[in-house]
Amino acid sequence: MKVIFSQIKQERKIKWEHKRVDWNYHRQMLVHTEEFENRFRMKEAHFDALLDILRDSLTVSVKHSMSSTGGNEPICPEVILACGLRFLGLGENPPALADMYGMSVPSAKRVVRMFLNAIDFNDTCPELRLVLPDPTDRRELEALADEWRNVSTAFGLLNGHLGALDGWLPRTEAPRDVKNQAAYFSGHYQCYGLNCQALCDPDLLFMYFCVAAPGKTNDVRAFGRCRALKEWLAKLPDEYFIGGDNAYTLTDKLVTPYTKAEIDGDEHKRTYNYYLSQLRIRIEMAFGRLTTKWRRLRSTLNFSNKTNSQIIRVCTKLHNYCIRMSLKDGTYVRPVVSGNVDELNPSAFGVDPFDGGGNRRSKWGYLESDPEAVAAPVRYSVLVTPDSSRRESILAEVYSRNTLRPRHNRFRNDNNREDEMT
Repeated sequence: MKVIFSQIKQERKIKWEHKRVDWNYHRQMLVHTEEFENRFRMKEAHFDALLDILRDSLTVSVKHSMSSTGGNEPICPEVILACGLRFLGLGENPPALADMYGMSVPSAKRVVRMFLNAIDFNDTCPELRLVLPDPTDRRELEALADEWRNVSTAFGLLNGHLGALDGWLPRTEAPRDVKNQAAYFSGHYQCYGLNCQALCDPDLLFMYFCVAAPGKTNDVRAFGRCRALKEWLAKLPDEYFIGGDNAYTLTDKLVTPYTKAEIDGDEHKRTYNYYLSQLRIRIEMAFGRLTTKWRRLRSTLNFSNKTNSQIIRVCTKLHNYCIRMSLKDGTYVRPVVSGNVDELNPSAFGVDPFDGGGNRRSKWGYLESDPEAVAAPVRYSVLVTPDSSRRESILAEVYSRNTLRPRHNRFRNDNNREDEMT
């Protein structure tokens, strides 16, 4: 028996000593070739600031590293951060990261997990946070409402608007860690996915984000699972509200557009829709910016449901980090929307289109939550009671002022209707 164990021990493969990348040389090369921001999806100064915030969480034990690698030096926090950002930003997988930075594939997987956990569980960095304004602080609420007024051309018709809400369907492989795979399958897109609900501010910062439900779930039910957001809405003073599309139930705190059937030729209802769409487009821009910068979200996520959800959460926190850091150094440019949202060029707002969607949301870089699921029967009394009073109040103001959309938009729509009739 001793002889057998001795032979097994002798036959065990000797660990390969991976040559670590020279980080300083690697960094200088990327800075010199002006590729640093392309590789890591953020400016050099913002990378350094994030490194300082996460250094303790990304530091590997020297003793543990020397023991597990046969004497090789530990992977430094700079390389761990670089691997994580490239994993999310460029969609590079652990084998490619291992070859690039001089480590084993299992080590590359470990450092990516370290990075994801460091971001996901960080609660000290304000730039990484997703925060809803305090519903009891009227000064904070009014400041946010004022920011929305500054990006609207509605002449104050939508005073009190605090955020734009929408759903998004990131694609995944068939989840192996759930009991009901069919619940995750979108019949419209013929793929598996998750229903994510998000609320953004005028600067495209996510104030709220939730991986809410399986991909087949409609937005009303997914929204019903967003307990923190619903509680926040319920605590808002009466004069404040958010805006969403027709996938949601119309209430006094969540206004939606008029449908084509409801408009029935009413120019003032079209005017209301026009100005509401100028605000709602910003959540589409936010999703588009998110998936354009963090390209992992453009691919089919092929991890467990738990890891897929963590990847999405971490990307949204990094999205906020990049915007807030640009706001701090004065380099951020707030998107300006002055015309019809259907005529906007996404590339002018830093958004690459998403192939395979076939609708306006794919033009803005993402798949909307399953549009066919919207028609599923919903017991509204269980989820939320419909209430059109706020929308009717806004429409009454439109009538009172006799406010109409810009002339060019009315003429364009009239021409489109004539084309449909011929």
